[in-house]
Amino acid sequence: MVIGGEKAMAAARQKLKEAVKDTAIEIIDFVHYGKECTYETAGRLEKLAPVLEADMIFAVGGGKAVDTCKLVSIDLKKPYFSFPTIASNCAASSALSIVYHEDGSFCDFVHFLESAKHVFIDSQIIAQAPRQYLWAGIGDTYAKYYEVDISARGEKLNYYKSMGVHMSKMCMETLMETGSQALRDNEAGIVSESLEEAALCIIMTTGWVSMLVARDHTMDYNGGLAHAFFYGLCNLPGFDEDHLHGVVVAFGVLLLLLVDGREEECQRLKDFNRTVGLPVSLTDLGVTLDQVAQCTPSMVKDEDLDHYPYKVTEEMILEAARKLL
Repeated sequence: MVIGGEKAMAAARQKLKEAVKDTAIEIIDFVHYGKECTYETAGRLEKLAPVLEADMIFAVGGGKAVDTCKLVSIDLKKPYFSFPTIASNCAASSALSIVYHEDGSFCDFVHFLESAKHVFIDSQIIAQAPRQYLWAGIGDTYAKYYEVDISARGEKLNYYKSMGVHMSKMCMETLMETGSQALRDNEAGIVSESLEEAALCIIMTTGWVSMLVARDHTMDYNGGLAHAFFYGLCNLPGFDEDHLHGVVVAFGVLLLLLVDGREEECQRLKDFNRTVGLPVSLTDLGVTLDQVAQCTPSMVKDEDLDHYPYKVTEEMILEAARKLL
């Protein structure tokens, strides 16, 4: 059963059909997942006869489509395979679903014991995808390094968590080296080494880090202020529809660094953001200080800050936001 976004399935449909031709695999149907990754959406899909009939699920598309398929997979106890058609996040390789309410506001994190059985990445499909998704993916991915680095600060790490923390640095370094060229190649629809390195970093490295630093779920180092900032702003009507997740998170990293007292690193990241067009101010993000203030109560209560080396307050967020006007 193929479940995914309409545009994603259109891009992958023929290649999927050709791939299973003359094999024991039969594609029963192609079904559009919906609009948001919600419990209600997953519930509707789980009642469809072709979904119930299928032995496995092919999750095709971006983060919300793949995350929805994860919910269906766990509920129906069917294995899923992911086919990311954009390089915007690590949903294809991670063992987590980010669930929203029907109105688009954040609802829940759902952790799984296993990730996809296999991740299939077609470089040509990624190269021909709209540039904005790779652009947002760069911001979402380098955030992994900064958030993990702070969340794990001062901890005695076992082997696999230490591996995850050290690997997280690749999420930043790889994109600093390849991000700008990858975006140019994506805009031209060219499959290049820079594009593939960036895509692998966004889709795979971040997912592996995510699972390693949260493997036993007793101390999850994945969270941080950059994501708490995004989910807090999702309380603004229509915000999630008008803003790409990774673009907001990229700005959230600047906020995170100022709250952490690392102004020099914040400036270095701002310089990089300018080279790839990611936001360096609230104005660039299209958000006012009053709107941030409206959402700070939700930000400081966000699950992403549950394991942090210090308490983040509303005033700390607002003070950093003022410096980024």
